[in-house]
Amino acid sequence: MSQDLPKLRSHLEAIPIRRGPDLYIAIRDVEGLNPETLVLSPQAYFIVSLMDGSNSTVDIQAAFMRKFGHILYRENVAKLIDQLDANLFLDNERSRDGLQRLITEFREQPSRRSYHAGVSYDADPEALRNQLKSFFDPENGGPGDPGLDKSGRTLLGLVAPHIDLRAGGPCFAHAYKAMVEANPVSTCVILGTGHEPLQNYFSLTRKGFETPLGLVSADNDFIDELSSRCSMDLFADEFAHRREHTIEFQTIFLKLLLPHLRIVPILCSFGVEEMEQQVDPILEMVQSLRETLHAYPQPVCLLASVDLAHIGPRYGDSFRPHAGTVAETQDEDGRLLETLTVADAEAFTSLLVNQRNRRRICGLPPLYVMLKSLEGQVEGELLHYDYTEVDGDHSFVTFASLALYEKDVVLTR
Repeated sequence: MSQDLPKLRSHLEAIPIRRGPDLYIAIRDVEGLNPETLVLSPQAYFIVSLMDGSNSTVDIQAAFMRKFGHILYRENVAKLIDQLDANLFLDNERSRDGLQRLITEFREQPSRRSYHAGVSYDADPEALRNQLKSFFDPENGGPGDPGLDKSGRTLLGLVAPHIDLRAGGPCFAHAYKAMVEANPVSTCVILGTGHEPLQNYFSLTRKGFETPLGLVSADNDFIDELSSRCSMDLFADEFAHRREHTIEFQTIFLKLLLPHLRIVPILCSFGVEEMEQQVDPILEMVQSLRETLHAYPQPVCLLASVDLAHIGPRYGDSFRPHAGTVAETQDEDGRLLETLTVADAEAFTSLLVNQRNRRRICGLPPLYVMLKSLEGQVEGELLHYDYTEVDGDHSFVTFASLALYEKDVVLTR
């Protein structure tokens, strides 16, 4: 792509941030080609937003004049283009070559390396063990030590958050206490929320996941059976697993508590539009997963790695949240969680589609796949619900843990 018609790469994320009273836009690379973040003023961000491969420097200057009423000098546009190019944010030969090197490197790795260790959680094994165990402490909002009270129930589905562990650690703990105390499973199909679009809505990998506590092995027998039943190429976007945290966060709990359990890592990425207009390939995957679950000789649990509502200016809302906003969101979350506890996939879908997912539930695809795959087989139990503020403007995220148990099981204590 010529620098005369600059074009941004597609896998960039824009996040509004505040520095005192001033608003800025942080641009970061979701694919990890460049780990650095570029912070732009609103005016600079307006210029960058015009770089879609169709606007020349003259076009950008004219649009800037119409928007702000003063001249944008050509050398200032060139300087910004050079800055974007240096950060590998432009779609050009240089960034494409760099990305291809990353993809090749990832494909050649025998396992998926820990990406967020030392950033989102401790990289030192002993420190990580202590960190994870602290989340179970009731004084920290945890459920108590796992494994003390066996439920005798068969766990077919589990919902756990993927929020930063420092904010939602106890909610993770509530989910994993239920898993440890249920009847044993040999394989966990982790349905991770893909935060970027995927070519076929799903991305599967045969790689085990490295953690500071050791490798969590993949169940390649299950993976081969699932992929053979589905006509789509489920490995087309395998590179999406490299940086995505929604499966990685689950693996550290699994390695601590259930060290011999194997995983099936699946990223899921689609929205309400795809559920309305492209539902057939999504349902094909659901049917393939359902058939594989029924045919597989070992006990399997689905795990949906999801967060719920994302509210406030950080996520695009024009208002500043307050106590009433939190209470209203909790009520709406309650209605959504009720569709999960009764395992009603259609009610869940209707609620989000009718609202156009305006509350930005960050887990629609995994929840939908889990509910449809286990339809008619389960009954749910809400384990924990919480929220955390994530910015100085009172933006917040809600999340929950929830268990889906096999129906008609006599409990033993």
